[in-house]
Amino acid sequence: MSTSDWPSFREPPSAAFVDVDGTLLAQTTTFLFARILYRRGWIRRSFFLRALHHGLQHKFGRLDYGRLIEIGLRYIQRIPVAELERIAQENFLEHVRPRLYEGVVEHFTNLRASGTPIVLVSSSPGLVIAPLGTYLGCVDWLTTPVAIDRGRLVGMGPGPACYGEGKLFWAQKWAAEHQIALDGAVAYADNWSDRAILEHAGRAVVVHPRGRLLRLARARGWDIVRPLRPDRPRRRLAGARHWRRSRT
Repeated sequence: MSTSDWPSFREPPSAAFVDVDGTLLAQTTTFLFARILYRRGWIRRSFFLRALHHGLQHKFGRLDYGRLIEIGLRYIQRIPVAELERIAQENFLEHVRPRLYEGVVEHFTNLRASGTPIVLVSSSPGLVIAPLGTYLGCVDWLTTPVAIDRGRLVGMGPGPACYGEGKLFWAQKWAAEHQIALDGAVAYADNWSDRAILEHAGRAVVVHPRGRLLRLARARGWDIVRPLRPDRPRRRLAGARHWRRSRT
């Protein structure tokens, strides 16, 4: 059954593997990050538009994320990692945190307090989601590995991109290293491309699913949640005030 409430658990899951974009907030964190880089003159308009296009591809589960990473790294190789990390923190404070769905912080705070380790599993670069991981008290964040040389990103590291089946690969690797059974864990995601990790977790929570993912979630009996964006209550209140004024 669909609900705006986040799920509850009789027994704490062994771990929670949590997607970011579309699951914790409606926007794409990498797009928000790229927008700052574009406005600061660090990247060209062509790459910013490419990031927007790939964001749409991700929305429909058709993203070639490995290819996107390769292109993105070429554009930002000249930017020191320390500067990228500073911008990532700014991006989190100004654009990511205010967009978190209602109940995100409370739900994962309670889950963490029950003894469940929270692990972000995201296609966004690690430095982009690190501030969010720290804010939510996550024990780790799994992303596509990148190579750093002399303080700059120079290419992809070993292993698959953390997208689609790649998310399951990194989640399984992390679970094995920490001696955690994946079938005792819970996975949170929003996209058709995330179905591999959703299917292998002991419990699956899908956020605002549509189309094929919605049908799959209903068939499998997965939890379906539809949390509000933080601005929606204010919009409804403003609309109500406007209606009252128009009636007087």
